[in-house]
Amino acid sequence: MIEDLGAIAQIIEGALLPLSLIYLAREAQLNVKLTKAQFSHTLTDRLYERYLSSTQNQEFVAFLSKDFASEDLSNEDQWRVTLWTNTMLVDLFDTHEQFQNGLATQEQLDMRMNLLKLGLMRSPGAKAAWSLWKPSKNQEFIDWFEAEIFDGPLEDDSGEQAAALNMRRS
Repeated sequence: MIEDLGAIAQIIEGALLPLSLIYLAREAQLNVKLTKAQFSHTLTDRLYERYLSSTQNQEFVAFLSKDFASEDLSNEDQWRVTLWTNTMLVDLFDTHEQFQNGLATQEQLDMRMNLLKLGLMRSPGAKAAWSLWKPSKNQEFIDWFEAEIFDGPLEDDSGEQAAALNMRRS
């Protein structure tokens, strides 16, 4: 009798194990979807918050309307360009990494690249900022980024520009 109960328990256990695995797999899928949705919301919220705060700051809007590639920018404005570029680059790095992990969409990545392509990355301060980040990125990312932004490898004096702006010590 006890042997029969043991056999019945093993049969029930054998039947429930696949159901448990199916349940766990479904939970994992739902967790991935939730993570994607949360990250997408965070990316969108971050961008909208930046837009909103920019519209409320007249000095910053005046700064954004300047020609960042102009030789007439003061060292202070060049630094502001660099800091703004860093903000945009960190957002791009985060989005690119999450795109590689399947948590961000191509559209979210494209939006950030398009913002950088508006001319910001043609400025000396932005190129200097990129020269500081570049050594921390893998070659695949560097090739993709520079092909998208500069139409090929960036070969200029951005390192010298970084030193001139006191961003890098020689």
